[in-house]
Amino acid sequence: MEVLQLKSSLFKPEEFGEMFKNEQFEEIYSLSSKEFHDLISLEDFIELSRSFNEGVNYYKLEFTSILKGLNHYIWLDDRKDKAISVSVDKDLQIQSLLLKPYETSVESDTVYSKNKYSMPIEGEWVVYWGGTNEMINYHYAYDNQRYAYDLVKTGKDNETNKDTDYLNENYFAFNKDILAPEAGKVIKVIDGVKDNVPGEMNANNPEGNYVIIEHANNEYSMLAHLKKGSIKVKNGEQVNEGQHIGECGNSGHSSEPHLHFQVMDSADLKKAKSIRIRFKDDYEPIRGDTISNKKEHKESFEDRVEKAENALTFTDFILAIPRAIAQIFK
Repeated sequence: MEVLQLKSSLFKPEEFGEMFKNEQFEEIYSLSSKEFHDLISLEDFIELSRSFNEGVNYYKLEFTSILKGLNHYIWLDDRKDKAISVSVDKDLQIQSLLLKPYETSVESDTVYSKNKYSMPIEGEWVVYWGGTNEMINYHYAYDNQRYAYDLVKTGKDNETNKDTDYLNENYFAFNKDILAPEAGKVIKVIDGVKDNVPGEMNANNPEGNYVIIEHANNEYSMLAHLKKGSIKVKNGEQVNEGQHIGECGNSGHSSEPHLHFQVMDSADLKKAKSIRIRFKDDYEPIRGDTISNKKEHKESFEDRVEKAENALTFTDFILAIPRAIAQIFK
């Protein structure tokens, strides 16, 4: 099939929802990456996209962010039943496209932690994954890490590293101090796992180097992917909020230096259920937010779409997997 071409200079990503509703699928396909073409043929893309469009009157752009040199956009349909997520690079090439049902939330979305926590960081970081749907938080599909956060640091161009050489030391998050999110007792410390070369992952030790802290009300926080040899606390040690725990690393099932932070109802990672975190500044950050221990945030995705309890089903409709920091569990 001959593909209709659309010059990237004429492509306005903000208008993608309208293009998709108008079934300009060949033009969209021509703007997508080779990796996308390898994943799905034009014929299959058209068939799947037409099926997804059934019953839709229009798509409304609800969310935008910039991460790792990519502009991310999310549209919801007029009934807020379907969602489209698109990532576009600086050359206006589509790097990822996801189509998913957008449905009512799971029951756990309404249950927050009893304790209030601080983000376990110093200075400004960026939420790479976080929120209550799979479009903005890939952890959400798994109940043992559903409300987890993956945090990175970025430079002036929203890139997470400062050089084309893939060395951990070139990533802004690497070696940065990680702090206790709340007072408690350290009950598990794993250290000695080698930091990965960026782009490679350790599936045998998915959490990498990590610390679990027991807090009041039978709640437990986990700080994972820490740098080998950087952990400053020991099992049984009482820690205060803000106390230095270790340094951000790239250990475990991690493709680049970042921090995985979650709160759960058990210290047993195989049995634990992730708990939605109440923060001390009464704000719940989501993907793309710049965060610190100060209240300097923007309105949440849930508020903007006026559907705070919505989530996405795990049996989703995926056309391409975006570039992502891998989750810690498999």
